[in-house]
Amino acid sequence: MYPGQGCQYFHMCKTLFAHDTVFRDSLKRLDRWVQAEIGGSIIDYVFNEQVSALIPFDATLYSNQAVFCFEYALTQSLLSRGVYPDVLLGASLGEVVSAAVSGALSPKECIGLLAVSARVLAQTCEPGGMLSVFAPPSLFDEDRLLHENCEIASVSFDRHFVVAAERSRIEQVEAHLKAGNHITSRLPVEYGFHSSAIDPARSALREHYGNSTPGHPLVPVFSCQKKAMIRAYEVDHFDAVLREPIYFKETLAILELQGPNLYVDVSPSGTLSTYCKYILHPDSKSRTVPVYTPFSKHGTLDPALWLL
Repeated sequence: MYPGQGCQYFHMCKTLFAHDTVFRDSLKRLDRWVQAEIGGSIIDYVFNEQVSALIPFDATLYSNQAVFCFEYALTQSLLSRGVYPDVLLGASLGEVVSAAVSGALSPKECIGLLAVSARVLAQTCEPGGMLSVFAPPSLFDEDRLLHENCEIASVSFDRHFVVAAERSRIEQVEAHLKAGNHITSRLPVEYGFHSSAIDPARSALREHYGNSTPGHPLVPVFSCQKKAMIRAYEVDHFDAVLREPIYFKETLAILELQGPNLYVDVSPSGTLSTYCKYILHPDSKSRTVPVYTPFSKHGTLDPALWLL
């Protein structure tokens, strides 16, 4: 499973970078392509000793590359240890990772797509934001200020959803919810992805995405935008992934019909694995595990260290 924007943070996977040769070599190879595209090193940016891990990592030019490169490099380490996926699941930007891991797009193509996307967003969109709300999704419909000022970007589980909008609206909604004693958390993003806040970029992005020609996935891919398996990528797929809501809960329900499954969160955060724990029915025989989280200490992705 591959999550998208919001799972990144400064100094993520630092122990792995120091000790896991396959992860480090893969990340360095990807970083050379990143430097050619954006003029800066994702490795230097993420591991900058002058920046605290507590500082929000929200600069899109670097954050989207970081999510892609780190998740792809984590995958290479897993593959080198004999951990192979039967199915890939992508959520938001994680769908780009799925496309690369499945062989439908090359990593270099993905890095190029993400670089241009960041520039287009910077040129066309106003600053925006995304807010995690720890409350039943019904609150969105019941609270007039919410549904008049933002849009639902995803429903993670029964007591958690994410909203998106322009920054001023997100700030207003955040203050309103806190005044009502609701727990919220701002995602480290610059734009209101999965909402009309990014509509000014869509024309240019559609033209840009149309220049890429993904092949057929060599590994089955499930899309959290389509709530279905992708047999062939449509020309507007990545535009829809960026704009439409994330249907992780519904996609997981479809996969559960084919279970039991082992859901492996291949990211630095373990976010989707956490969601799984809330979504899976108590009688489900499926399991979920993250390969890494902000609290992990293991130096390699040897399954004995994370597959508990």
